Amino acid sequence: MSLLPLWGHLPLAVFVLSWGVFLLLLVQLKYKDKASHQLILLSILSGVVLALGFPPLPLTPVLFVGFIPLFILFKKIKTEELNYHSWFFVFNAFVIWNILTTYWVANASFIPGIVAIGLNSFFMTIPWIGAIRIGKRLPKWRWISFIIFWLCFEWIHLNWEMSWPWLTLGNAWAALPQCIQWYEYTGVFGGGVWVLGVNVLLYYLFFDSNHFTFNIIWIRQKLFSKLGVALLVVLILPFIVSMFLWFNFKETGTTVEVGVVQPNYEPHYEKFKIPEDQQLFQIEKLAAAAVTPNTKFVIFPETSFGEVGGVIRKNNINQDQRIIRLFDFMIAHYNVPIVTGITSLNDIPADQIPTKFSRAYRDSDPPQYYEIENAAIILKAKEEPIPLYRKSKLVPGAEIFPYKNILPFLKPLVDQLGGTTAGLATQEKRMVFESNTLKIAPVICYESIYGQFVRGYINLGAQAIFIMTNDGWWDDTPGYKQHLAFGALRAIEFRKPVIRSANTGISCFINARGQVSHATKYGKEAGFYANCTFSDVKTIYAYTGDWIAYLALILGATMILYSFFLRFTKN
Repeated sequence: MSLLPLWGHLPLAVFVLSWGVFLLLLVQLKYKDKASHQLILLSILSGVVLALGFPPLPLTPVLFVGFIPLFILFKKIKTEELNYHSWFFVFNAFVIWNILTTYWVANASFIPGIVAIGLNSFFMTIPWIGAIRIGKRLPKWRWISFIIFWLCFEWIHLNWEMSWPWLTLGNAWAALPQCIQWYEYTGVFGGGVWVLGVNVLLYYLFFDSNHFTFNIIWIRQKLFSKLGVALLVVLILPFIVSMFLWFNFKETGTTVEVGVVQPNYEPHYEKFKIPEDQQLFQIEKLAAAAVTPNTKFVIFPETSFGEVGGVIRKNNINQDQRIIRLFDFMIAHYNVPIVTGITSLNDIPADQIPTKFSRAYRDSDPPQYYEIENAAIILKAKEEPIPLYRKSKLVPGAEIFPYKNILPFLKPLVDQLGGTTAGLATQEKRMVFESNTLKIAPVICYESIYGQFVRGYINLGAQAIFIMTNDGWWDDTPGYKQHLAFGALRAIEFRKPVIRSANTGISCFINARGQVSHATKYGKEAGFYANCTFSDVKTIYAYTGDWIAYLALILGATMILYSFFLRFTKN
């Protein structure tokens, strides 16, 4: 791996220092009074606590109080109106939360990293705005509506083209999988309800009153009230249920040996510059140590081939020399099927209408079109067609230009920042790879943080989840550790094993409880194999999907309509 210096944690220092200077200027120029200083401190406290609750730190329970400083802040402002004054303090909390947890995105590209943090922080204020609007007409429902609108925001953020759901509240529990075994029923939205519900109940119980007396008698009176009992039930019952599931869950299915390769090419300086023949030799060497006569699959990382040596043409994939060489390796090593990521090119026939992902060859007359794909394939036999799956949850900016038909004026900016205006080609439905009756889900990188999306593979019969990724873009920061942890959530939601192959980052096995084993170290090459349990079990979440989010959408729409009704009837 390259020894050239990367930014590492430098973006964190730059962002914290820059935002800190900005806040100090505001204190000197605008918020000079003591009351405003208290509000700024409350918003900073909220942002720091919310950040502490996310992986890789196992401090997730602090999220139970993460939003309370914002609720207190709103009470101290003493206004029922939504204004810039109250909005900015909330925005400040979310900026700090985003900086402390996702500063590492700037290691991939600095300016887009700043944009991602700024936009995500702004989007997070929208549920707050909705709650304040509802609270103006239904004061008792203000913070209940905040729970509902936050869940609606998270669902939208999972499903639109500017999707960046890294800080979905339910994701935070990936650091403590023993606490959320019931995700097999609820998915990550269950974790979000838990966090938000406890925040709201704690606030109403201890901080909503104008008489705050911190002593044992007062606390006891509060805890033994109806609201106190409700808080204890909401706080403790999920722990109890999860512990019961943790100790009583037994993996059932077929024991399968899988080989994993981590070639370890640094993506900034090596992966897309070192000759592909040399990379292929390295992968073959590691793969030879990762297969035995009992191995059923061997998995290589995302975009293992098709970059430096030219894209692999989908229309002629069986004749590509790299694919032929992989088949030769497979035949020489027990005919173990190879699952690998590639970059491929799909030529559009002249009689077909170009898609929104199509690009025209230069100087072609009449125009000839093609698509670029971040894809996964499985190699089983030379004479068989090669199944190819196209990555379909794309990274905004880097792999897709969000809403390019609405925002065409941003195309030059996207090009300058290293993104793609055409975008990578995707596919409408998921697919599974099958070998000897065993079915696997070929999940590519960013797709692994979407539970509802991965559900599409499971409902096609996938018995295991293979994640192919390249986590070295973020350097040795919390980014790749968080990405690994989120994979454990998919294992719990569907009770399937997760096998990760990272170009660099962490390659590992995750069992159906969310426990990680055989984890590699960052910056180290590896080739290894282990057993896992392929399972046909289907969880409640596999059947229902994000049912909590759907319920929140219905309740949110009802609240908004009822609020409009009250407004017009009053007028």
